[in-house]
Amino acid sequence: MATENDNENGVSPQRSKGGARRWYGAARGLAIAFPIVFLLPGFAFSYLPLGAAVVSALIGWMVPGRPHTVKNAWRTVGESFVWLAAALHLALVALWLHLATGLFGFLIDKNFRSAVKDADRIVIRDGGGLCHSKPDKEPSLFEITNKAEIAAFNDMFKFSGRTMSCKCCGYPGIDWWRDGQCVVVSALHHGHALRISGIGGDLRFTIESRRRVQEWLETHCGLTPGDNSPRYRRCMMARARIESEALDLAKTNDSKKPTMDDLREEFKKNGKEFPACPAGGEYSLTYGEDGRPEIKCTAPRHD
Repeated sequence: MATENDNENGVSPQRSKGGARRWYGAARGLAIAFPIVFLLPGFAFSYLPLGAAVVSALIGWMVPGRPHTVKNAWRTVGESFVWLAAALHLALVALWLHLATGLFGFLIDKNFRSAVKDADRIVIRDGGGLCHSKPDKEPSLFEITNKAEIAAFNDMFKFSGRTMSCKCCGYPGIDWWRDGQCVVVSALHHGHALRISGIGGDLRFTIESRRRVQEWLETHCGLTPGDNSPRYRRCMMARARIESEALDLAKTNDSKKPTMDDLREEFKKNGKEFPACPAGGEYSLTYGEDGRPEIKCTAPRHD
């Protein structure tokens, strides 16, 4: 058996047991990879810091490097630093996971259920979310007031964590009302997250929840994935184009009021496509007392 004097005679001192060496190697791997954690966007890729920690620990485990059992002050300080850095690495990864997933969605789901509790009306709105939204004025694409349907709608919303917030307002707006008051304002963000008042960050859907919400919006509101432009505003722009064309056509026809068929023919003659309501409504042409044309739309709240 090697002794302390063996070091003076050029004999390598005894090493610690293999298991301890491997644990130290794993800690050393975590310590070396510790700075990387600060470079990983935890909210956008909540499992990336965890994956990096696992990989670095495994590499260290496979390449153990426990110092000799005979230690001096520098070796003791070095080992202590390794264990401390490894512990900080794991603590920071745990913090990322807590902030980004809320116990893998459990806390976020709980907060969401609490926010929408006892809502008696849900409005799918042709507008955005927390920025520049007007829940009481923007046109609704669909409304739910039946208690059982509200419960079924809420049950679709399940979250796996948070993700980094984008700068857009989202589309469509989804609001929960109670006793005539809007208690929750939210909007869908890029089909995979929900930004909701009262809960920080964008809430990332589970894969199944994302699929169910998109299918529901397509079935009930005619919204396909990627449709993130307010249809009501597009409808307003289309009507304005038609009204402008009616004014121009009346000027060239000695103030004769053109019909809708005249306008369709004029658009066709000019090589332009006749504007259509993006919500599927039909346009009708009327004239006010001042003789100005006015286009109305049959889509809900588009008139």
